[in-house]
Order: sequence, then structure tokens, then C-alpha cells
Amino acid sequence: MKAAGQKLLLIGGGHAQLFVLEALAQRKIVADDVVLVSSQSAQLYSGMVPGLIEGRYSLDQLSFDLVALARAAGAQFVEDTVIRIDAPARTVALASGRSLTYDVASIAIGGAPAAGTIPGAAAHALFVKPIDRARTIIPAMEAAARSAGPEPLQVVVVGAGAAGIEIALTTRARLDLLGADRAIITLVDASSTLLRHEGQAAGDAVAAALARGEITLRLSTGIEEVGPDHVRVSGGRVIPADLVIWCAGTEAPALARDSGLPVDARGYLTVHDTLAVPGVIGLFGAGDAVSLQYNPRLPKSGVSAVRQGPVLVHNVAVALGAGTGDPAGRPYKPKSRALALINTGDGRAIFSYSGIVGTGRWAMALKDRIDRRFMRRFQRLYT
Repeated sequence: MKAAGQKLLLIGGGHAQLFVLEALAQRKIVADDVVLVSSQSAQLYSGMVPGLIEGRYSLDQLSFDLVALARAAGAQFVEDTVIRIDAPARTVALASGRSLTYDVASIAIGGAPAAGTIPGAAAHALFVKPIDRARTIIPAMEAAARSAGPEPLQVVVVGAGAAGIEIALTTRARLDLLGADRAIITLVDASSTLLRHEGQAAGDAVAAALARGEITLRLSTGIEEVGPDHVRVSGGRVIPADLVIWCAGTEAPALARDSGLPVDARGYLTVHDTLAVPGVIGLFGAGDAVSLQYNPRLPKSGVSAVRQGPVLVHNVAVALGAGTGDPAGRPYKPKSRALALINTGDGRAIFSYSGIVGTGRWAMALKDRIDRRFMRRFQRLYT
């Protein structure tokens, strides 16, 4: 049985946290007092954001209503930001000036945009991460298309990982819908290869998709500056840019550092394979905000966050004294292989798994089915 008076605090509504809210709604986790704190009342599902840009999905179709989800879970929703955690006292400070106490807390706040110290990036680029900022991209495209003169619209997408590839290709589809079909789209990345973790065949499939979409690819190219109408790349070359979309990964959010919690060399909150913060009682973390103590270079991805969800549920329940009989907690074991499905913006997707690569409408149908199933799983808790 759980201990009396247990307070559970959920910090952020990231993918792994959705599993905790589901378990609360299903009474698989029981606490006397549950609070969900998030700076946004709706959480976007990152896997469907390119489809939103493409015009395949509406915003509602890839949004989780955190207020309704919290209600279904028996939790209080607080729209605010946790700015500091006092782990010994088990309290958190909010941006509003309030403070909250907890017995067990779980952090799933995602990563910060990886613009680093690039001059002008924060002021002039559109960011895909944190994921809630992606909702600003379509209005910006619409405004740019309306105000475009006789010259083609110039768009630069920074970051040629899976997300950047999808964003570049679905941006082509959206701009075509907006009548800006002559737009020049450039995809820029400091890496020398495409999808190096997926292998040569996947990289070739992506290169073919970019060629079909008439996307100019510039690899081995760093960003030195982002201006109001240009991007300056390594070597001093200037690329005109009416829109700059930043997809170049994530950086560690400041919360763990500011709270004096254990962090890795890059500033990410360190967690055991049980997702518990080492040396800190009652605190867990998952998703892009954390680094596994014994696997710190595990790529940040929605797939990892989703796979961490059931582990987080189990171990939070253990910490709350749910009587599971497993006081050591369950470990999260990253899989060596993961299915990749990349939306190419033309009704097709690229399928890549364990060296098997294919492109077609069948792959997009598979991606659509997987994504919609994930949305239904949590949306049905409150609809």
C-alpha cells in the first residue's frame, strides 16, 4: 500500500509524462495529491509536427489537452514554469513566485533549442524545440507568402537530422499550398553525412527525396550568424533568408544546473537507468531533458522518451509505495535498433529499420497509423 499523504509533482507534460498521467487515470499509480506544472496548457506530439506543416493534420489532431488530461488523472493543473528545485527540502519554486512541495517528482520538460551562442538566432529564427514553439511556424510561413514580392521566397532550414529533413520537405508542401511554389529552400548542417546512424541506404533515400522536393542541401556548413533577411554560414558566405527554421537538435534546459542537481558535461540532468536522479530521493527524469548515467550519448528523440514512459510509471509507483515488490526499480534498456519513418511531404515516407530501407505511400500510411494510435491512447482519457 502507498504511504499516507504522498504528494506527486509532475514537472512538464513531455511524452514520458503522458504515461504517468494515464496510469493515474487508470489508478495504477495512486497518490493523495497530484500536481502537473507546465508552461503550456497543450502539448504537441513531435512526431506529427511535420504533418501539421504539410497540411495533413490540424493542430487539434496532434495536441494533448494537458488541463483535461490532468483532470482525468485526478491532478491539479498549474500553468507555470518550475525555475528551481530544492531537492533536500523537496520543494520547487515557480516563475510566478509560488512554491510547491512534493514527496515524489518527475521531470519531463524537453530540451532547449540548440542555437547556442549563434548571433541573431534567438531573435530571427523559428524554433521547432521546445515543441510548443512549432505552432508559430505556419503563421510565419503564411505571413511571408502574403508579403512576398516578385522574387522567390527564400527559406533556410538549419539541421539535417530526421526532424530537419521532414521540416524542409513538408515546408515545400505548405508553401506550394500557399502559392509560393517558386520558393528556394536550403537545408544546412555542419555534419558531412545524412542520417549517419541509419546507414548509407537511408542517406541515399533522403538525398533522393530532397532532390524530388528541390531542396538545396549544404552539408559541412556551420551557421555563424542569423540576420533579419539572411544567414551567414562558415567561410563568410551569405544565404538570403526570408524565413529561418531551426531544427538543429537540443541543448540542456537550465533547470537542473540552476537547481544544483547532478548534470553531465553538457548540462543535462543525470539519471540512473531507473530514471531516478542519483543521490536525490524521490526525483525522476525522462526525455530530452536528461542524460543516462551509463549511456550519456544516447540520441535525444521522441522514440526514447516514449520507451521510457512505462519505466517511469513503474518506478514512480514504487517510489510512492505502491507495493509492487520491486524496490530497486525497473531499468530502462535502450534498444540498439529503432524504426525510422520520415515524412517526405509528397504523400510518401521513408522507412528505415535495421538496414532495410524503402520509400512509398505505404510507409506514410504506416507512419500515420502509428502516430494516430499514439494520439488516441492518451486523448481518449478525456474525450
